[in-house]
Amino acid sequence: MQRISRCEVIDIIDYNDHAVVFVEKRPLAENPAKYRANYLVYDFDKQQVEQITKSAYLLKKFGPEFNKISAQVRNFVSCDAAILYDKRVLMIYPNGEAGIFDRDGELGWTGSFAYHEETVSGLALEGKYFWCVCKNENCIIRYSAQNMKVDLRIGGKNAVTFQAPEHISCADGDLYVCCNTNKVKRIDGTNYGVEDYLESKEHILRFKKHGKNAIICTPYGAYAV
Repeated sequence: MQRISRCEVIDIIDYNDHAVVFVEKRPLAENPAKYRANYLVYDFDKQQVEQITKSAYLLKKFGPEFNKISAQVRNFVSCDAAILYDKRVLMIYPNGEAGIFDRDGELGWTGSFAYHEETVSGLALEGKYFWCVCKNENCIIRYSAQNMKVDLRIGGKNAVTFQAPEHISCADGDLYVCCNTNKVKRIDGTNYGVEDYLESKEHILRFKKHGKNAIICTPYGAYAV
């Protein structure tokens, strides 16, 4: 395990076959109560962290129309985003607010996601579907990217499958959910069976599987494993 950041990591996305982009929430030296975004790449092969430009980050997050999209978004770091099967770009904020941009970068739809009047957040793309978490309902939800309607749910308010899920990601056809404060559970993409995958002594905010490697994000930093 290698520590790659001592700051809270507020976004992490794939960069290429052997690297990920991550964004640090870095306190300002002159005023620690304020923060700035710091854009970095971690290369698993080289085991090195390198600085990248904001534009390089935005290109990976929003695609070729990143300039037009980011100009219309109030906080492009705090939202989760995915380039859908038809080249539209979906973004979801932690409060459930969402938007869809067409392939030309024009905003075509705005709305919000909720389940039983509880906030739905997070975003993990699975073909023509995408998954979100509903922390207060102890479940993860799959939506159709064609009509934005609920297609499948795993877990539930009174189920023990997930306790307070707060982040979801997809890798190699499987899903990974941060829940129970310090656990990651894996959902098999072939039969949607759920199993314990990882447990930490620290609060796991984000988990990103990348081939045989992964990034674990906590309130106090991030680790490559």
